[in-house]
Amino acid sequence: MKIDPRDIAFFLLESANKKRITLDRAIEDAGDALGQLSRQDRSLCNALVFGVLRHQGRLDHIIRACSDRPFDRLDPKVLTLLRLGIFQLVYLDRVPDFAAIHATIDLAKAKTGKQAAGFVNAVLRKASNSHGTIDLPDRKKNFSVYLNAAFSIPPWLGKRWTSLYGKKNAEALCRSLLDIPPITLRVNSLITTREDVIQELSKSDLTPLPSDHSLLGIDISNPGRPIPELPGFDTGFFQVQDEAAQLVVDLMAPRPGERILDACAGLGTKTCHMGQLMKNQGELIANDPDSRKQDGLTAEAQRLGITNIRPLSFDMMKARLEDLGGYFDRVLVDAPCTGLGVMRRNPDTRWKRTRSDILRMAAQQKKILNASAGLVSPGGVLVYAVCSCEPEENEEVISNFLGKRKDFEPDPEGFNTHLPDFKGPESNTFQLKTYPSHTRMDGFFTARMRRKPKT
Repeated sequence: MKIDPRDIAFFLLESANKKRITLDRAIEDAGDALGQLSRQDRSLCNALVFGVLRHQGRLDHIIRACSDRPFDRLDPKVLTLLRLGIFQLVYLDRVPDFAAIHATIDLAKAKTGKQAAGFVNAVLRKASNSHGTIDLPDRKKNFSVYLNAAFSIPPWLGKRWTSLYGKKNAEALCRSLLDIPPITLRVNSLITTREDVIQELSKSDLTPLPSDHSLLGIDISNPGRPIPELPGFDTGFFQVQDEAAQLVVDLMAPRPGERILDACAGLGTKTCHMGQLMKNQGELIANDPDSRKQDGLTAEAQRLGITNIRPLSFDMMKARLEDLGGYFDRVLVDAPCTGLGVMRRNPDTRWKRTRSDILRMAAQQKKILNASAGLVSPGGVLVYAVCSCEPEENEEVISNFLGKRKDFEPDPEGFNTHLPDFKGPESNTFQLKTYPSHTRMDGFFTARMRRKPKT
């Protein structure tokens, strides 16, 4: 029996609607089914899932206009089916309307029964004829509702950004989050050069471009194949890493022979970047409590030929110097965060986060940063980073930290040395922010501090 990409897309969207399951986790869980799809069908499935989540606000606006039932009374499965069908009608030019409607009705019969399928059929046919004439909400009367329908930003977040940035900048930021971001690679300088990797990728009908700020970054768009199938992947020539994340490690500036801690290593992309800059000399401890992530980190380090990483799993709140062998020359705190700066890549995030999440994560970030700081040697470097541009997770965390920890100070000299040419919005002498609306990068915040030497 042939596996239907729309059936898998429906499963992934239903999974991603659950608060505690990320889209990445849902895709991992569906790995066996996805692996049985042809490249063309997998591409369709990917377009459906990411497209529906990226444009969900606009799709819901169309559903409201084409349905004779109250939106908040629609069965969740029916709503997912309508979003799937209308996304194909509005955004997939290669799928004829009749094919999109027919396939969605068949899926509706299997998932919800004939009665619900009849309703889905009626809404999709009306949307097919009228979606191009449905007006957006009045921008002047209710700006946050307009942002939701035009750019699929939840109203609470639209209101927040309008208050923080003003209407013009908020709209530009919301618009940028609809863009499909470029895939950025970080060249493995242990074994090759950026020029050689660009030349190799160019031979495969790709158009690689050097990144604007990172000296190791390469941007590619629409590779047309999975990353592991790109030339040079198997030989460890590069690793996928957004340019903003590369700048975090550039600001960290690890050196060969040092002792360094990645306090919240996760999948270890920044860890591998640091190991690469250390030229496999010194000790690099990567901490994460998730064993699956550590398995992935170890596999990536092996692929890249990085040998000085030591994965550990411990609670940062309870970390003791004696258990870790003493102080570290540099500590990176890439803290857990709301992820609101990387919604281009993780579109499910926008529908799961709330204002309370920002405050909850900020409280956790303050605790992790303070605990990690105790492991920095006198005179050593502490770098804090999050993939969010929300002030509570950014400047307020740093201000709170420096107000309490008088043994730390901003390190503008290190900033100017390692990122002398970067001029981003809201950057200052020791902190930087990147916004998708200002650069081609993800939204990141980074601050570099130094522990005062003992006198």
